[in-house]
Amino acid sequence: MCFGTFTSHYILGGSKESIKALRIQKKMIRLITGINKYKYCRQKFEENRILTVTSIYVLEVLYYIKRYKGDLKHNCEIHEYNTRSKCDLHTQSCNTSLLRKSVLHMGVRLYKCLPLKIKKSS
Repeated sequence: MCFGTFTSHYILGGSKESIKALRIQKKMIRLITGINKYKYCRQKFEENRILTVTSIYVLEVLYYIKRYKGDLKHNCEIHEYNTRSKCDLHTQSCNTSLLRKSVLHMGVRLYKCLPLKIKKSS
């Protein structure tokens, strides 16, 4: 299982609700494992194989992109230049933070970061 390497601000926009959900999740893991509130609990998430809220979001977004990858545009449909990324999914240029935080835009950016072996698996 993967554990979150992205901050809540990057993925969820840093909304009050997402920060609150992360804090509640930390409180629950501390309660379950019996550690006090001043110790780090990241290792406890890994030991107990529990995904953080952020990790669940990343996983769900990547699942969505993988599922609907055939409906999305690829760079080779936009141009015919022979580049390294010609077979990657096309990222739209965006001027607003609303589009930057959208599931589709964030999903394509996260999907591009995956290793080729994972992208090719069905």
